[in-house]
Amino acid sequence: MLKSTSRLYKIINKNVTLTFSRLQNTAAEIGQSSRQRAWLLARERYQDHEHVHYSSVLETKIKPKFSIPEAQPAFPEDWMDDYEFYKGGQDKADKKGTPDASVPPSEVPCNGCGANLHCSSESLPGYIPSEIFRGRTHQELQTITCKRCHFLNHYNIALDVEVAPSTYVETISRIQDKFALAIVLVDLLDFPSSIWPGMQHVLGTKRPVFLVGNKVDLLPRDSNVYLQHIKDSLMREFVKHGGGDGLNVKNVSLISAKTGYGIEELITQLHKTWAYKGDVYLLGCTNVGKSSLFNILLNSDYCRPEASDLVRKATTCPWPGTTLKLLRFPILRPSNDRIYQRFKRLVSERSEKAAMEKERRAVARETGAAAAAQPVASVGRTFDRRDVTNDAFAMSSGSKPITTLNDRQKEYKEARWVYDTPGVMQPDQLTPLLTTDELVKLQPTTMIRPRAFRLRPQISILLGGLARLDLLEITSSKKQFDWLKVFVFASENLPVLIADTQAAEEVYKRYLGTPFLGVPLASEDWEARRKRWPGLQCKEGDIVLANEGRNDGKLNCDITLSSAGWMGLLLPGHSECRLRAWTPQAAGIYKRKPALIPLADRLVGKHIRYSLAYNTTTPFVFKK
Repeated sequence: MLKSTSRLYKIINKNVTLTFSRLQNTAAEIGQSSRQRAWLLARERYQDHEHVHYSSVLETKIKPKFSIPEAQPAFPEDWMDDYEFYKGGQDKADKKGTPDASVPPSEVPCNGCGANLHCSSESLPGYIPSEIFRGRTHQELQTITCKRCHFLNHYNIALDVEVAPSTYVETISRIQDKFALAIVLVDLLDFPSSIWPGMQHVLGTKRPVFLVGNKVDLLPRDSNVYLQHIKDSLMREFVKHGGGDGLNVKNVSLISAKTGYGIEELITQLHKTWAYKGDVYLLGCTNVGKSSLFNILLNSDYCRPEASDLVRKATTCPWPGTTLKLLRFPILRPSNDRIYQRFKRLVSERSEKAAMEKERRAVARETGAAAAAQPVASVGRTFDRRDVTNDAFAMSSGSKPITTLNDRQKEYKEARWVYDTPGVMQPDQLTPLLTTDELVKLQPTTMIRPRAFRLRPQISILLGGLARLDLLEITSSKKQFDWLKVFVFASENLPVLIADTQAAEEVYKRYLGTPFLGVPLASEDWEARRKRWPGLQCKEGDIVLANEGRNDGKLNCDITLSSAGWMGLLLPGHSECRLRAWTPQAAGIYKRKPALIPLADRLVGKHIRYSLAYNTTTPFVFKK
C-alpha cells in the first residue's frame, strides 16, 4: 500500500512539474513583443548563411531550388517542313538539312536579318539548307527567311553564326558618304553603355542626328517634369561619351518601341525637320530596339502604304545582333496635303487618347499595378493602302498577286528609304556573356520600382551575379547617420544580396549559379561555364562622393553597372563616402550626375524593422 501510494505521488509530482514548465514557456512567448519576435525570425532566416545580412530570395520566402533547370528544347527535326518549297528529303536523309558549296549564293537578302541567302556554309549568315535553296527563283527567295531567323521566330532558339565585329562597322560606314539623317537609338536602362564611343567617327561632326531614347515606359515617374529631366540627362551623356559637341543633334525624343509611346511625335518631328531631304538610318548598339522601331515605322504614316504589306518585318528578339545587314522600306513623301490629313487624324484622336490616359492613371492609383502606370500610345495610319496604290500593284483579273517589293520600279528610283542597320557591340555591354534566357531575365517587363537599402561601412550589395558595390567608408558630421541609402534600379528578376565586404568574394563564389544570385543561370554544362565565367572585377580607383550641403531628398548621383542596371545614392548631409564598384571585366561602370531619377526617395516606403531594406510601394502617379 505504501509502495503504490509513493508511486502515485511521483507520477502526480512529475505531471505537475511538466505542466508548470509548459505554462512557464507559454507565458514567456506571450510576453515577447512583436519587435522581439520579428528580430528572432530575422535571425533564423540567416542562421545558415554566414556573412549574409540580406537576401531578396529569403525575404520573399521563396524556397531556393538548386536543381539544374530543364534542358533547352531539342533541335526540331521537322523544321524544314515549315517551308512551302521543301518537298521532303530522301530516305535516311539528314533532317537538319545539308549545305552545298557548289551552288552559287544569291543576291536576295533575308527578310529577317538582311544577309544574302545561300546554302554554302551553315556557320555564315543567310544560310538555308540546299534542299530548300536549290532551284528557287529570285521571286521565291524574296518570300523566305534564313535558318537563323526562322529559329528565332518559331522556336526562340538563337543559332551561332560567324560575324566579325569589323563587318558591323563596315556595313554602317556607308553612311559617311551619303547625305542622310541618323536616328541614334539609346537604351534608357543602359546608358552610357549603349552609346557607341566610335559613333562620331562614322557620323561626322555635321551629320544631322535625331537622338532617341527607347524604353521610357519602364522608367518610374518621380515628378511631373521627369521626361524633360530624362531628355537632358540623355543629351548630356551622349555628348560626353562620343556624340561630339551636340550641335548637330536636331531633336531629342523619348519613345517606347514596345507600347508605341512617343512614336507619333517622332514621326511629326521627322516630317517637320527632315521632310524628304534624304535617306534615314537607324543606328545604335545591339539590343537597343532598332528593329522594333523599324517594324513600327513600317506600319505607320512614315512608310509608303503599298510597301507595308510587301516589306517583311525585321527579326526581333533579346539575342543581340539579329540584324546582320541593311533592311529598308520607302518613306512616304510628306506633302502639304498629307501633313494636313495626318494633322486632322491626330486631332480627331486626341479626345479619345486623353480619355484612355485618364482611365489608365485612375487604374494605376486604385490598383497600384505597374503595367497600368506605364505610358502607352497607339500608332495609327492616315492613308489607306487602296487610295495610293498604283494599278501595277492591283490584283486585277489576269495579273499575279505581288508578294515582294520591287525597288527597281520607276516609282522608287527617286525614293527615300529608312534603313535598319546592324547593332554594334559596345565593349561596356554584358550581352555577349549571357544566354537568351538570361537576357530575358535582365529586361524588366513592367515599370521599374526602385528597391532601397541601408548600406553601412564594410558592407557590399550584390545585384545578381553581375554587379557589386562596396561601401568602404563614410564620414559624417552627424554620428546618427553612419549609413548610405542605396536605390537599386534593375529588373525584379535580378535578386539582391547584401554581405560583409571582407567575405564578399567568398559569398559570391558560394552562391554563383544559385537562385540567391540568379544570373548567370546554372545549366547542364554549368561546371564548364563556371570556369569560363570572368567573375567580377573592380574599376581602377575608388569612387569618392561628397555632399557638402544638407540632405534635400535628391539623389546625389548614379553608379551605372553596365547592362545589369544602376544604383542611385543618397548621402546624408555634410558627409563623404568612398565606394568600389565591380562588374564582369569592370565593364560599364560610370558615375552619372545628376541622377536619372533624382526624387527616387518618394518612390519607396518606410524602413523595415530589423532589416537593411525599405518597403517597395505602388507606382507613383501624379495628378495634373
